[in-house]
Amino acid sequence: MTDRYWIAVDMDGTLLNSRGQISERTCAVLQKCLDQGHHVLPATGRALPLLPEKIKNLSGISYAVLGNGSVVWDWKKTCALYTKCLPEGSAEQILKDVREMYRVHQEKAGKESRYYAEVISDGKVYADSLDREYFLTAEIEGNFAEYMLSNHAYVKRLEDQSEILKKAEKINIFFEDVLLSKKIREKWQKVKGIYTTTSVAGNAEFTAEGINKGRGLAILKERLAIPKEQIIAIGDNENDVEMFKEAGISVAMENAKDPVKQQADFVAADNDHDGAAEFLEKFLKL
Repeated sequence: MTDRYWIAVDMDGTLLNSRGQISERTCAVLQKCLDQGHHVLPATGRALPLLPEKIKNLSGISYAVLGNGSVVWDWKKTCALYTKCLPEGSAEQILKDVREMYRVHQEKAGKESRYYAEVISDGKVYADSLDREYFLTAEIEGNFAEYMLSNHAYVKRLEDQSEILKKAEKINIFFEDVLLSKKIREKWQKVKGIYTTTSVAGNAEFTAEGINKGRGLAILKERLAIPKEQIIAIGDNENDVEMFKEAGISVAMENAKDPVKQQADFVAADNDHDGAAEFLEKFLKL
């Protein structure tokens, strides 16, 4: 039916507010969309275990684009329709290069900062056990420690875990120093076989070249013969721009960076004021 839309929607900075929470209003609007025959498609850099429970509990979701497009997930059959890993050996290279660039940057900066890596591999999320010890005791603003302590498998010396890294679908690294994050992304953007982007301030995300949310959405378009004009894409950051290009209707959040807003057809209210829900209510006349 031409009046039923596929709603590809980002999580962090879009559905989730600045405290990393999703409101009851937003959940109710998404469920109403599903109940009326629209398709809600989580499209996120997160892996399945890290999706908010309120999203997992929605009734009627059919598919999801995960890990920035490295996995296209069949929600009902609980299996991957598509998976693309990083090139062989590249996950180890990225983690070791980041460690060395961090060391050099620290010496030049003359001030202390940290970074935290997570690796999505075979649908699970791994992090270094030393980081877990830090999160258990450190006082960190916001919900970041809670995020890192939830549904992560912690291992010793993550960069040496070859069995995990050879199946890596995505690497996500959070930097306290935003400048270092930018330098690392700029360096790896020039490396053949690797794609880099960012979704929140100070992070760097790595997937295989050609893999992004737009590609994941395109795979579903092709498999399910979804017309472009029936797709709504909603997001807030650089890793959402490719998704906008695959949609007939693109929506940036008010809290998005200006270059992201410039790529969108509409700008919704910010993520602390249920902007995505408000847009859907008005556009779909819910």
